[in-house]
Amino acid sequence: MNRQVRLSLKLKIFLSVGLFYLAAVGTLTFLTIRSQRDLLLTQMAERAKAGINLLELSVTGALYKLDTFRLETIAREAKALPDVDYAYIFDDKGRIVGDFNEDQHLLFSTFNDKLGMRVIKSNKTLVVIEESRGILDISKPVKLGHEKLGGIRLGFDLKPIEQEIEEATYRAVAVASTIFVVGLVILFGITMRMTKPIERLTVAAKRIEEGDLEYRVRIERDDEIGGLAAAFDQMAERLMQREKELKESQNTLRRADRLSSLGLLTAGLAHEIRNPLVAIRTFTQLLPERYNDPEFRDGFQGLALKEVDRICGLINDLLSFARPSRSKVVQENMNDVIDGITRILESEAKEKNVEITRDFAASLPKVWIDREQMKQVFMNLILNAIQAMKNEGGALLISTRFHSKDQSGQPGQFVQVEIRDTGVGIPEENLEHIFDPFFTNKDEGSGLGLSISHQIVQEHGGYITVESKIGAGTSFFVNIPVGKPARAVVKDQPSANEESFSYR
Repeated sequence: MNRQVRLSLKLKIFLSVGLFYLAAVGTLTFLTIRSQRDLLLTQMAERAKAGINLLELSVTGALYKLDTFRLETIAREAKALPDVDYAYIFDDKGRIVGDFNEDQHLLFSTFNDKLGMRVIKSNKTLVVIEESRGILDISKPVKLGHEKLGGIRLGFDLKPIEQEIEEATYRAVAVASTIFVVGLVILFGITMRMTKPIERLTVAAKRIEEGDLEYRVRIERDDEIGGLAAAFDQMAERLMQREKELKESQNTLRRADRLSSLGLLTAGLAHEIRNPLVAIRTFTQLLPERYNDPEFRDGFQGLALKEVDRICGLINDLLSFARPSRSKVVQENMNDVIDGITRILESEAKEKNVEITRDFAASLPKVWIDREQMKQVFMNLILNAIQAMKNEGGALLISTRFHSKDQSGQPGQFVQVEIRDTGVGIPEENLEHIFDPFFTNKDEGSGLGLSISHQIVQEHGGYITVESKIGAGTSFFVNIPVGKPARAVVKDQPSANEESFSYR
């Protein structure tokens, strides 16, 4: 498996400039060492030329007379000079007439190497460096007037020069290494200074992506990075303003959706309240005539109290939905939240001949939710399910369970609420659009209920899925994570009309 290593911008800049700096220092060091070497060799060549020129003055007379004894003495004296490895004097035919060796075994022989052949034929001074042998070979013809008498050939040992070159190399490398290390430290400081603002911008982008629109970079610089930071802060300011306007719009839509649901509830509750009121009115009319009947009085009292308690319970549930408290995210038992909203809708279900069945899992973990917002979600979903069964009636199953996968199929911890109806179902081509704002298949309604519910669930860190089949019904699955949501839930403050809504 190929694994790509991601390099930070700081490291990329440091490595790029560092490699360039290394190449520059390395090249400069190489050129310095090469220049020092060439200088030492040039100085040695100049000393060799000066020495062979002086030697020429002693050789000319003896070579003209072909005084081999004198020439041998001169060759040995030349060999005794510092760093001289060999010394030869040869005549115009190339024969060695001055041999530095004690046994004179090369006397009257000729050079058999390529360089020696060049030396014999040359009419000018030759300086050749043979690095393989560690020798600087210098030769010069000896002339008397225009006549070439022969020549001199000396070999200088390069080991002392090589030692000086090696010492100079060590010094140059040491100095270059010190400069390189100091340069790297300075380069690291410059890189940190260059990338620190970018890191702050990255942190700011992440904070804003997480929903903290009040975070600001505040980098006071006069360069391009300072301009970028100022533009970033201005962008965050505009985003915060637009987020505020968007939340206000969302709150308005949510209140409108809540009031729309409240209208449907009121119609259903009117029937539920009217029946007990008729019974109480009837008994009240008969009470004067049958006041002395103990059985009637006891029956009337028990029935009246029971019906009044029932009416109070329905009105309290209605008020709980119509007048929500200020938004706050706390740990709640999901079964209690769903049970409370289901009781409100039971009258609506009975009117539509819909039987509601509860199947709540025991010992579910508590979830961090805004109770009022989640009540609005389940109100929308349950009302949609009831309305989907038309007037023929049907069955509505509301169940809860623990769910262990997130939206992408990865492991997770969720409390899942399923709302399953036996209604008409949703066409397959509409399934991917049901959460779009203003999309609806009903003759009445704004098409905002499911969109708002989807948004609320997402703000809680959860997700909604749906399964449906034409003629068989629809199932909505609301999944709320166990644990605090990653992003803050939108605060939905009640409006002035909602705050003043009450029964007196």
